[in-house]
Amino acid sequence: MVKVIAHRGASGLADVENTLESFELAINLGCDMVEFDIRKTMDNVLIVIHDPDFEGIPVKEQTYQEMEAKAKEKGYHIPLVEEVLKLCKGRIFMDIEVKETGYEFRLVKLFKKYLDYNEYSVKSFEDPVPYKIKLLDPNITTGLLLGYNEDTFQRRFNEIFPGRRLKACNADFVSPYWMLMRFGFLFRMRHAGYPVYVWTVNKKKRMKKLIKKKGLTGIISDRPDILIDVLKNSNDA
Repeated sequence: MVKVIAHRGASGLADVENTLESFELAINLGCDMVEFDIRKTMDNVLIVIHDPDFEGIPVKEQTYQEMEAKAKEKGYHIPLVEEVLKLCKGRIFMDIEVKETGYEFRLVKLFKKYLDYNEYSVKSFEDPVPYKIKLLDPNITTGLLLGYNEDTFQRRFNEIFPGRRLKACNADFVSPYWMLMRFGFLFRMRHAGYPVYVWTVNKKKRMKKLIKKKGLTGIISDRPDILIDVLKNSNDA
């Protein structure tokens, strides 16, 4: 069965993505996993947010208090990493994306404080992140994200054929953008022993096409409700 992974919570249904409300929606829908992003503020607070900029200013150049004040003016709360871990623990598996390298040690301490190994995995576009996480604790499941928006030919080639990178950073799984699923990508990854979690798939037609592929582990979607329905109808057929 293909796993349903709610992207930034059930972001296509929530008022604001990567919020406690969006994660509650994913849990209530019965998703298998919830995906969220971690960044560090100027005052070294680890928060859950996707974009590198917030209100036109880099996250790393703002304090958490400054950002939270702006968010509250718009009627929502920027969650701390601890808040999300506490909310999701024991309720849904966490697919955690680390946006930058440099604070892996702090994250591992948080994970050990709040979670068991079977409650989460850690992934990143940045190869040093899974590598450092594995050095700190080899029991943590780690993955490599693939699919930069802008890339050189060499990097794109290495994303379609990521075997060396996966081994070098000690990744346990791979998470490619759906457009990278070509040239036998899924077959090659399965043969090498890497589970494949594809992102971000929101169109029903594309969901149907992907779930027909033998061996796909999971689909990350802004609309997990649609994906759940597609999977149900596929199983009933």
